[in-house]
Formats: sequence, structure tokens, C-alpha cells
Amino acid sequence: MNKKPFILVCGMPHSYTSMVSKFLIDNGIYVKGICGSPNEKINYFKYEELEINNFVKEGKKFRKYDLTDYFNSLPEDKVVMAKHPDVIFFGKEFTQLTNRKIKIVFVMRNPEQIIMSSMEKSKRSFIYYFEKMVWIYDFIIKSDYEVLTFMAERLLKDGKQLLKFCELSTKDIDYSAIKPQLIKQRKPTYLKYRFANFIWKRLSRLFQILRLS
Repeated sequence: MNKKPFILVCGMPHSYTSMVSKFLIDNGIYVKGICGSPNEKINYFKYEELEINNFVKEGKKFRKYDLTDYFNSLPEDKVVMAKHPDVIFFGKEFTQLTNRKIKIVFVMRNPEQIIMSSMEKSKRSFIYYFEKMVWIYDFIIKSDYEVLTFMAERLLKDGKQLLKFCELSTKDIDYSAIKPQLIKQRKPTYLKYRFANFIWKRLSRLFQILRLS
């Protein structure tokens, strides 16, 4: 029997990785142990795999965390998911622990919304989150794993494509994890884009003049 793939779900904080993960769980993906309670009103670890969360936390302190028992305990006949926004920084080590095929779902959201939401929650600077976004992007580019870059706001439209990539069934898809009010986006037109671009160009020139005066 061929082992089912191991899916890493990652992306910037506040990029709807939790919503995408819940969608995958509702449609048959396996998670061994979820960190915290998904039903808590405020929970920044929603649907994150407990052992992977510990692995990333220790990795950020430059310490090793043994995942051998974790991988040995996973059912071979189920597609397994491990979600953590920062897992891509340390995911290269997984090839030494499992012979499963590893795939990455890189969740994207409107970058403006990611950064503004992150700043509101943590009070860190714009440049902190911009630089982190750049680094995560570079890690994704360098990864040897198969990658699906997935726009979370298109989950209702592209959910079937996501399930196919994860090698899950596309029959009777459960969309209950999706909250339309959360993924509502502006309606773009080229005229609006040109107008916004016109305004920002002139504002930037004004700021330059004020700074030099």
C-alpha cells in the first residue's frame, strides 16, 4: 500500500491558514493532535498540529525536537496535515523523518490585510511583517517540495482544486468552514486602480517635499 501524502499548510499569520485547515479537516484530512481548543473565542493556534507546533517553537530557539515517534504513529492510509504559519522555515528536515510524499499548501491573502491585521494584533511594525512575508516567500521558492500557492479568498471557487492537490475526495465537498463575511473583498476595476495610483503618487511627493522643507 502506498503511503498517503503529508501536507504542510503554511503562510503568514492572519492569512486564513486556520480557515483553509478547517476546510481540509472537514473534507477528510487527518490531524493527530490539535493544539489548544478550536472552540475558544480567541485562539492563535487554531488547528495547528501539537507536535509540529512544539517542533517549530523549539526550532526558533535553535533547539532540536524529535518527531520520530510522531511520524511513526501516523496512519499510512490517510492524508495527514500539519499546519503552522512558520513551518516552512524548518520543513526541510521532514525528509529525514518520513518517506511520505510531502506537499505544501502556501496560503495567501491580500497582503495589505495580512499586514494590517498582524500589526493590530501584535503592535509590531509594518516593516517587521513585510520582511517576514519576503522571507517566507523565499523559503517557498527554494523548497524542493511540491507547492500549491492558494488564495484563501477563492476557497469557495477553488476548494475542489485544493482537495485534488491534497489527494482528498472531491465528492460532496463540505464548505461549512468558510465564512463569506470574512473573505469579502473590494470589487476592483482598472479605473479605481488608476485613481488610487494617482492619489498615492501625489501623496508620496507631498511627503517628500514636507520632509525636505
